Amino acid sequence: MPIKLLFFHSNYYFYTQILFILKKPTNMKKVLLAAIVLLSAQAGFSQISKGQWLVGGNAGFASEKQGDDKSTTITFSPNAGYFFIDHFAGGLRVNFQSTKPDGVSASSLYTIAPFVRYYFLPSEQKVNIFADGEYGFGSYKAAGGSSASLNEFTFSAGPAIFLSPNTALEFALAYGSAGGKAYGDDRMSTFGLKIGFQVHLGNGGGSAKK
Repeated sequence: MPIKLLFFHSNYYFYTQILFILKKPTNMKKVLLAAIVLLSAQAGFSQISKGQWLVGGNAGFASEKQGDDKSTTITFSPNAGYFFIDHFAGGLRVNFQSTKPDGVSASSLYTIAPFVRYYFLPSEQKVNIFADGEYGFGSYKAAGGSSASLNEFTFSAGPAIFLSPNTALEFALAYGSAGGKAYGDDRMSTFGLKIGFQVHLGNGGGSAKK
């Protein structure tokens, strides 16, 4: 089975629940709209100024089937960063992936990747646009126990929706390329969607104001 990095994380249940509520009587619709307005009212500005900390990441699950072969893949990518100047943060991200085919031992990979991130819109915006780039090194361990080195870089960009001044839900299109001994002579390219969550900590010393 080919090695791959997974970027797609499903939010299907969340949207189906909203659609279900919208089909209900008017009172339930009012409750849903009130909740949305409350979340929006809390998001007066985003904490993306100098001196802030950024902690979060994304996680994913995928089930694959090809003929009679089935496998399950779990991904987890926590990160921590610091805003060196307004709108610009840098930090470290750790990527984990485990793939378990039925009846076979799991294979796994990890990378440690420094990253940089920039938010393009003013901090007063409840929905901001960011771009994120990382370059990392790590190792792939096959089901049989052998391991090989790998390197990867990923670029992603998309909206960050601030549910409050300190918490943001993120959606991003991502392009990645992985190579090294684990992949042989050809690098592997991936393109997909990432969904993540970030917490912005600290008072900061930048221009964000309530």
